[in-house]
Amino acid sequence: MSEFKRQIELAAKRQQIAVIGVLAFFSFVGTLLVVGFVLLKATVIEIAPEPAAVNADISVESGAAIYVEGTLFSLSRQPVLNVTSEGFEPVSRAIGSDEEGKTALIEMQELQARLVLTVMDINDDVAWKLNGKALPLSTSLDQKLEPGTYEVELEHPYYEPETVQFELGRGQTETREISLTRIEGQVELNVTPEGADLNFDGEKVAEYPVAVKRPAGKYFVTIEKEGYLPITDEVEITNKDRTLSRHYQLQPQPAYVDVSVSPAGGELSLNGKSISADGRQKLAPNKRYYLNYRKKGYTSEEREILLKPAEEAEISFNLKLNIGDVQITSSPEAAVYIDGKAVGNTPLSLRLPSFTHKISIVRQGYRTIIKSVVPSAASPQRIDVTLQTEKAAQLAEAKPKYVNSVDMEMVLFQPGNVTLGAPRSESGQRANEFIRAVELTRHFYAASTEVTQAQFALFDTSRSYSGSGALPISNVSWDQAAQYCNWLSKKEELSPFYKFDGDRYRGFAPNADGYRLLTEAEWEWLARKAGRIKQTRFPWGDDPVIPKDAGNIADESANGKTRFYVPNYVDGHAGVAPVKSFAKDNAGLHDIFGNVSEWVHDYYSLVPPANDAVLQDPLGRQQGDQHMFKGANWSSGTLTELRPAYRGSGTEGSDTVGFRVGRFLYGEVK
Repeated sequence: MSEFKRQIELAAKRQQIAVIGVLAFFSFVGTLLVVGFVLLKATVIEIAPEPAAVNADISVESGAAIYVEGTLFSLSRQPVLNVTSEGFEPVSRAIGSDEEGKTALIEMQELQARLVLTVMDINDDVAWKLNGKALPLSTSLDQKLEPGTYEVELEHPYYEPETVQFELGRGQTETREISLTRIEGQVELNVTPEGADLNFDGEKVAEYPVAVKRPAGKYFVTIEKEGYLPITDEVEITNKDRTLSRHYQLQPQPAYVDVSVSPAGGELSLNGKSISADGRQKLAPNKRYYLNYRKKGYTSEEREILLKPAEEAEISFNLKLNIGDVQITSSPEAAVYIDGKAVGNTPLSLRLPSFTHKISIVRQGYRTIIKSVVPSAASPQRIDVTLQTEKAAQLAEAKPKYVNSVDMEMVLFQPGNVTLGAPRSESGQRANEFIRAVELTRHFYAASTEVTQAQFALFDTSRSYSGSGALPISNVSWDQAAQYCNWLSKKEELSPFYKFDGDRYRGFAPNADGYRLLTEAEWEWLARKAGRIKQTRFPWGDDPVIPKDAGNIADESANGKTRFYVPNYVDGHAGVAPVKSFAKDNAGLHDIFGNVSEWVHDYYSLVPPANDAVLQDPLGRQQGDQHMFKGANWSSGTLTELRPAYRGSGTEGSDTVGFRVGRFLYGEVK
């Protein structure tokens, strides 16, 4: 093959390869365009507000994307746009995946304006207001503001107020120097009295009254005159006080007085007003004063004072003791104490200082009398008293009735004589009912009711009861009843009557005024004689027939329940009854007859009394074996038990025995 032909064939092969390459390139580009068209996202971009959108310049900051005429074409996720617009803050904004293929809103913020104002030739702070709102005091104003119209007010007390207005655009900075106009004012001055040296702002004023014109500001005024207190004042001319008027009244220099007093502890007064006796007193000159010093028991003194300006004086008071006569008498003779100190026995004549004295007139067994007296030199004082025995005084003060701390009504009794027991001839009489004559001399209180379950539970909290607790307490031993009395005494700050060593009974204190059990004699006197014309066999009288509603005993309802019962008598209660279920008896007490028998104070004794012996306020022995109870109860149905002379004995409690409290009106008996 010729060289020429070979060259032609090579050229044909190169041309063929070139055509295949071009076709492959365009095939590859076409494939890319198809793939890009499938993956390309078109997002509409909106700019707000509208003024920012007009001049907005938008470019792709990062990501595979192209921005064309309001639309962003992106291949990559979350491309970032950069947006600028004149007068607005630049924005760098990523387009979120949830916005791709939709509309993305980009909001731009207006650039703030700046207002810078300076006041010329003033070093003090100025009051600023921006659109009516007060700003902190300062010598200048530098504020970043939103575009708009503003009014600035400036005020300084020494200058005319100024108001300026500004129109600020986006991103605009306004700088201005402001000059204020200083005002001028006038100060009118006058001084009384004449002849004083007047200086205004360091310059002497020759004549006054005078009107001084000055620029606004502070000025000092000084005024001096011999014999008078100097005056220093500050006046200030401002845009609100342009004309000031001052009339100064000089005050004379004060006078002084030093006061000494003897004896100390009295009352010093100046023109009737109490003042301290320590140190010097400042007084107005040329004014009349009256200085008075007094003390109880002494003659008072007074001084007249009239001092010149700046004059000083010394005044002393030395009071003389005022003595008065006091004559004291008493019936019977008694000891006399003056202010707690024994001075002798009546009759007595004393000379005492003329101040209040406490005089006590004392005799053993009698109520002390206390008097207050102020002796006088003008006339003698006389004290004449009649002493009462302590018993008589307490009796005079005693209430006929009172309600104690546990709601018991206590009734006061003034007893007399009673005969205890019963003769052998009396129906139902027992051998232990000895006839005994008794004289009761001590006033005593007795409870109008038996102690109730509720009242006893206040002492013994282990006791329970149902309802109101108004049933009388029972099933208590004599010792428990005595301990209750002591508890109640301590509760009311009375002297305990009974003596206990722990729970062991040791005896009683006969002169104590605390609560106790009634004695046998007191109980029988209350049941048979108190409030009656004569002593009776039964609480209601001498007739053995029981009156209707006399008390709670074994009545018809007890037939078959108790060993004995009273036929044809009905009291309405098969067992124990609440206290006060029956009316009070002649003595003013409930349930002395019936309900529960009652422990009394005395030990039980079978020793008969001596012939013709009269027992006075018998309390019985300090120790014994058996205690005594008195009175019928809800289960009593025999004539023997229904009589007040009946005497029962025991130590332990039962369901038929309770107790009633009493107490002596007064304690120690001499």
